[in-house]
Amino acid sequence: MNLKTHTDSQGNYYEFSEVKNSPMTIFIHGVGLDNTMWYPQKEYFYNQSVLFYDLLNHGQSTRGYKELSFEIYSNQLLNIINELQIDKINIVGFSIGALIAQHFTEKFYDKVNKLVLIASVYQRSDKQIETVQKRYNEALNGASITIDSIKRWFSESYLNNNPQVYDFFYNLLEKKKNENFLPAYKVFVNSDKYSINYNHFKMPSLIMTGENEVGSTPHMSERISKEIKNSDLYIIKKAKHGATIEQSNVVNAKLNKFLF
Repeated sequence: MNLKTHTDSQGNYYEFSEVKNSPMTIFIHGVGLDNTMWYPQKEYFYNQSVLFYDLLNHGQSTRGYKELSFEIYSNQLLNIINELQIDKINIVGFSIGALIAQHFTEKFYDKVNKLVLIASVYQRSDKQIETVQKRYNEALNGASITIDSIKRWFSESYLNNNPQVYDFFYNLLEKKKNENFLPAYKVFVNSDKYSINYNHFKMPSLIMTGENEVGSTPHMSERISKEIKNSDLYIIKKAKHGATIEQSNVVNAKLNKFLF
């Protein structure tokens, strides 16, 4: 696996490969994580044109933003593809990455060739909003939400059989600093305040989530799929939020068939 690393003129860090006649596919990670969460996809797709970047306030990209928004994150992605002089891209977004992908596509639909949304929330219920707001408040008050997050993302049996996955995500989540994490988490928590106009979502799209997902539920993905006319829906068996890891073979096969 030989991905090149680069930090562009605006402080955006990414790892990528370029292959002739392969459309560039850009992967957007979840909140509190960074590009390393895609390690099964990096190993699988390294021989395609792929790019894995760190969102602002995450990983090795520019930090220190006290306020963030979907507009800022959409413009970050636009800046990356403009600097690379790429006309059209495929997007694979996970969690907040899936929300950023939708906001980007709404605004720059002419730049999106294919769209994949994994574990995207959509019109949370009042109870779901209350739950995620409670987690945000706990983090705001200095409590660690790491262990709770990992347990919600993966099945107990999978973590027991793969302690290295628990260690990987524990270390990744614990090393984040709240002054960087909280502005991004706030965008995710308040995402229901911003509706998406799906009128221009005419590109082929794939909507996926885990069958045991409690935050980005199968019902949410079903509703997104109804909004995006040219979309396929796939519910990933035996998976929760961390489907790209726990069921990486299934997810990678679906992505490969759909994108390439």
